[in-house]
Amino acid sequence: MKYEQRIVAFIDILGFKSLLNDTLDKNGNDKEERIDSVISAYNAIREIWDLDSVPQYLDVKIAETKKISIFSDCLVVSFAIEQPGGVFSTLLEIKMLIMRLISRKILCRGAVSIGKFIHTDNYLFGPALVEAYTLESKAAMYPRVILDHSVIEAGAQNKNQDHDFTEEKEYVQSLLEQDSDGMFYIDYFFKAQNELDDPEYDFPDYIENLADVIRKGLMGSSHHSKADIRVKYSWMRERFNKMIDIVTSKENLVRLNNSGEQELADFYSNLKKISPNKYTNLFNSKNSKYQ
Repeated sequence: MKYEQRIVAFIDILGFKSLLNDTLDKNGNDKEERIDSVISAYNAIREIWDLDSVPQYLDVKIAETKKISIFSDCLVVSFAIEQPGGVFSTLLEIKMLIMRLISRKILCRGAVSIGKFIHTDNYLFGPALVEAYTLESKAAMYPRVILDHSVIEAGAQNKNQDHDFTEEKEYVQSLLEQDSDGMFYIDYFFKAQNELDDPEYDFPDYIENLADVIRKGLMGSSHHSKADIRVKYSWMRERFNKMIDIVTSKENLVRLNNSGEQELADFYSNLKKISPNKYTNLFNSKNSKYQ
């Protein structure tokens, strides 16, 4: 057997140990509601990568080269590099995964790499997985799924048959943002709006839920002993606030009003940024005006 040249995504569900610990009470009894929440998260993953049927939100055929392995708090997705449209469709699937987990107050982190890899129903190994795992654990740092420009180029070169190189590259880049460290990441902030045609993922509800996740994360990590956790939520806060700048801009509100979307314009105009100071040192600032 030889290695295949594959694109590999390694994704880690953050805080999974805490989720599992919360499925038992202090006496060791099952907390059924919490257990059901964990099962719901697993089902969300399985629904996206149901290889027996094509997800309704994708107008592409899932190729036989794509393989998915789920184990504990991690999942690995890979496909042959020459799969037409494979990069775009897989990044879109990962984006939907991120959004579905956020709706359940769960975050994830990951990385996408290119390289030699063997992925079957029985085993998975190879340098590409080592690279993806290393990127996830060392470079991703925040709740984001990262990739470098080589993955974008591979996606453009192995394009959907209906697109040329430039069109496919634009489709792939439409899912991404480039971060301050130069890494590209799948944007689940403002660009999530593109995937929310289904009422289940209504954008205002998504924004409010995302804000709730960030605020609770900042509040729960305000003590200096949890500085490593706070950094992750601070990163999310910064991207969230940039999104608020866009949706509350005069241009966007005028556009919505002119198109008859008065209710939506009112919602956006009342949105507030998450303060960088509101959840700082709550344990040491009991008289804080933000408490």
